[in-house]
Amino acid sequence: MNQHDDPSSSSQRTRRALILSGLASAMGVSLPALAQTTPAAKPWSAIEAAGAKEGKVVFYHNITPPGGELVAKEFRKDYPNIEIEATRFASAALIERFSTEFSAGRNLADVVLTVPDERIFGGIKGGWMANWVPPEIKAYPQGTNYNNQNMLFHVNTAREAIIWNTRKVKPADAPKEWADLFDPRFKGKVGINPPWRSVGPQAVIAMWEKLGLGDTAAKLKANNVRFFEGSGGILQAVLRGDIDVAEISDLPLNVALADGAPLGFVYPKSGNILSLGYTFVAAKAPRPNAAKVFANWLLSPRGQIMMQLYAGLPGSRPGIPPLSHLPPTATLSKAVDGLTLIPPAKQKQIVDHWRTTFGVQ
Repeated sequence: MNQHDDPSSSSQRTRRALILSGLASAMGVSLPALAQTTPAAKPWSAIEAAGAKEGKVVFYHNITPPGGELVAKEFRKDYPNIEIEATRFASAALIERFSTEFSAGRNLADVVLTVPDERIFGGIKGGWMANWVPPEIKAYPQGTNYNNQNMLFHVNTAREAIIWNTRKVKPADAPKEWADLFDPRFKGKVGINPPWRSVGPQAVIAMWEKLGLGDTAAKLKANNVRFFEGSGGILQAVLRGDIDVAEISDLPLNVALADGAPLGFVYPKSGNILSLGYTFVAAKAPRPNAAKVFANWLLSPRGQIMMQLYAGLPGSRPGIPPLSHLPPTATLSKAVDGLTLIPPAKQKQIVDHWRTTFGVQ
């Protein structure tokens, strides 16, 4: 059956049920199991019309302010009948929020966009996500990095970097490698996002260990590191002059550079961490059709370009223009998906050690 067929008569539905039953028997699986891997066919125009009637999408995301609201505003230009209620969380807090609501039967979110941890991938089995095929996904490479079981779709990539205030750090003193963050010349002038807040810093710390940099928690404590909440907080601290240099997830960096911010940056040659951003439509979304319209738009060329423009992250769709002020991901040295370095036990070990080192409960 073609994706755009729309069986409506009783006889057509009966034939379809018999076909599915026969397939299930031949494959040795139950009919419900087969149905879970076969998204229901429905014309896209019908989904768009139903989404307009639903008239709203609740969007949970981790885009740096005000990017999420600006992306939503651009979507409304294309779909003026669908309002967007966008709520931002840090990635770990977002996953916790959605998990808690799902477990409690409080289905509030329609679409989620975030950098995942293992709970998101567990959510594929746990029934968190709608099983469907966005029309725009055909433009993406095949494979689970882009389309994980017709449920989880890769939309953008954050990269970890070192930044500095060019008004305070001379070119000759600018950091070039991760080890420079522990250099006494920057004592009291280094900032990071704490690893108990987000998976990005956890992956960086795991990479530092693999690079043989030792107990980086102890080293940064000796260097009087300062903690700031999230990439936005880190960026503002550098621009204010509270600190001179920082480790940062580059979510807000391209937008700041485009605005003329006095920032230098480097992606160290010794290794780089990628945090892949994914979106999904909630399986129990209150407005499932509007949710699909919005998620599909995020995967479209215009949605991807607007995400780059306002969220500052390189999109995942092949063929779209690169970021204006940052290098393409493909040019970064020794880049790895951060999640491959931090299985749950490793995440816990890192967070526990850093909390103990800094006396944080």
